[in-house]
Formats: sequence, C-alpha cells, structure tokens
Amino acid sequence: MEVKCNTITPIFIGCGEEYTQLDYYIEENKAKIVDLEKAMMDLDDLEKINHLSKLITSYINNNRLESNAKELLKSIGIDVKDYVVREVNCEIESHRSIRVKKFINQRGFPYIPGSSIKGAIRTAYIFDYYDDEKRINELIKILRDKNIKPWEKGDAVVKNAISRNIQSDFFKYLIVSDSGFLDGKFKFIMTKRWNTKKGKFEVPIALEGFMDKNEFDLRIIIKDEFIKEIFKKTERNYKEMDEKEKFDELKRICNKLTETIIDFELNRDNPEILETFYERLKNQLNDGICLNVGFGGGFLAKTIYLLLWKYDKDGRKGYLKLMKKIFKNERNRNLRESWNRAYSYYDFPKTKTVYVKNGRIVSPLGWIKINY
Repeated sequence: MEVKCNTITPIFIGCGEEYTQLDYYIEENKAKIVDLEKAMMDLDDLEKINHLSKLITSYINNNRLESNAKELLKSIGIDVKDYVVREVNCEIESHRSIRVKKFINQRGFPYIPGSSIKGAIRTAYIFDYYDDEKRINELIKILRDKNIKPWEKGDAVVKNAISRNIQSDFFKYLIVSDSGFLDGKFKFIMTKRWNTKKGKFEVPIALEGFMDKNEFDLRIIIKDEFIKEIFKKTERNYKEMDEKEKFDELKRICNKLTETIIDFELNRDNPEILETFYERLKNQLNDGICLNVGFGGGFLAKTIYLLLWKYDKDGRKGYLKLMKKIFKNERNRNLRESWNRAYSYYDFPKTKTVYVKNGRIVSPLGWIKINY
C-alpha cells in the first residue's frame, strides 16, 4: 500500500558525515553549500593552490579554522558564487562556524530510509509482545538471568519476542520502502540536550533537519506471514483481514508504545511547551500511525524501558533496581552514573534532545505520522 507520511516535528537521520566550515557559509538566512574540491581543480595557479592547501591542511590538523569556504576562496581571488551547489534554509547565526550533521543521502539527494521506519515498528512490536501480565514475567526472567551477560540482555529480549535466528525472523514479511528523494524542505537548525532534573540546556548540536509539516511517500507491504505471527498472541484469524484491517493492527501496536511515551512524558517535570506538544500528539493517535524515528527520540523510543515503568510505577516490584543493576556494568561512564543517580523512573533518562530556536524549546525531534 502507498502511504502518505507527515512530519510532526523536525526529523534527522544521519549518515555519519558533517558539513564543516570548508563546506558552507551563511548569508541571508541561507547556508550556501560550496564545492571546494571543484574550485581547487579549476585553479591553474600553483601559488594559489599551495596557499589554499595549507589553509585546508591547517584546519584538518587542528580544527581551528576561523574563516569559512567563502573567505577561503576570496583570499585567492575566487568568487564563491561560482561554486555554490546547493542552498539550505538556515537558523544558525551567520557569525558562527560550526559543524552541522548531514542528513542521509544518495549522491547528495536526501531521503528517508525504510529501515528507520521498520526499526521503529520493530521496537513497538517487542513492546506489545511483552505487554501483558504473563509476558512481562518472561521479560523480567531474562533480565534477571545471571547466565546472560548484562550487555547481551537486549539481544536476548529481542530473540525471545521475534526469532532465534535471521531465517525465522518474520519481520522479513514486513516490507517498507525508502522514500523518494526529498525536496528542499530542510534547514540547518540547532538542537540542545534539555536536562530535565537541572532545568537547563546542555550540549548544543547543529544538524540538517527535515522540517515539520512536510510530506513524503512510502510503500508498506504487510504479508500474511507477518500478520500470522502477530496474531499468535490473540489467536485472531488473520485470513479474514483486508488491507486496512492489517494497517489498523499495525497502528494499534505502534500507537500503544507512543501512547506510553506520551503518558510518561506528561508525568515528568517537563517545560510547558513540551507538555503542550505531548497533549497535542495524544490527540493524533486515532487517525494515523505515530512513530518516533531517527535521532533525538532517545532511550524511551528505542527500548522497552517504559514497559517496566508501566507495570511498576511505584517501584515496589523492584524493576528499576533491576535495571540499575544491569547498567552497573555499562561501559559508558556517563550512562552508568546516570542510572546510579536514578531514584525513580522519571530520573532516567536525565536529558532529552529538543529543537531550539532563538534560545527557546520548540519541540522534541523525530515524530512522524503515517496515514493510510
């Protein structure tokens, strides 16, 4: 089925690359992307080539280049406009020279990978699988199993819910295409980590965001083999379902996780703008599949941590203590210490990534809605 997707907030799916000061300059609220390599190839003056090479090498070696691509080319008498290959709307201040994370692309054309959508659905399915009194005990048994190493418990949880090996992984019967190449609805934006406990910003991150209120198309195929596995839990006859009913079941699974994320966030001490956002998101759950994809969703959207909170909100069952024990061996020191300081479920995660404009929070990141 061809489906229409809408971005509820800016989304970012990275490719591991960045725009540096050598790749762009900012002018009139536009980031002008420059092909510096072509500019160098067009040079026929050895002295200018050496001068430019030294400046670039200096930047690569110490990462302290104060100018940008425009100033570099201007220093050797080249008009940068001849080498601007793309313009992106920009909210970063023009005097700032910072690295900007690049959206995933093919030969410079950005797109939404189907694997990101499918991964979010997969997490939602695992959440749904363990979401009853019997299955939650299966989950806790895995987490308490001393024969499974702490860093292997996540894989064990997934294997128990889906498959023991790749051959029996029924998610191969859910097919999600990549989007087509996206149009110019991108911006260079600033995001920051909001520390929920301290009530202040930390760690600014600039990125190329696909902005909210945009649309893109996907093709999603739900094969009978996929629905058959899902309905093992309910024993419903999947053969009686039409295409819309299959998507209704997908919506039920995905929106259950999303609704739990919303309930958790509304119980936390969040800024008013975020509370308003989650209230509005809650009102959209009836008419589409709401998912969090890409960067910024964090621990809540990518794990089933909230399932423990759902079944142990007051902490009496000790599920939070169990998680702290598992993460006691976490190799990442900051993550380990964050868990150690968590005295309630709401203490972790202690930060969330938010889209910031003019120093104020606008929204979280990563929310889309699939309409069918």
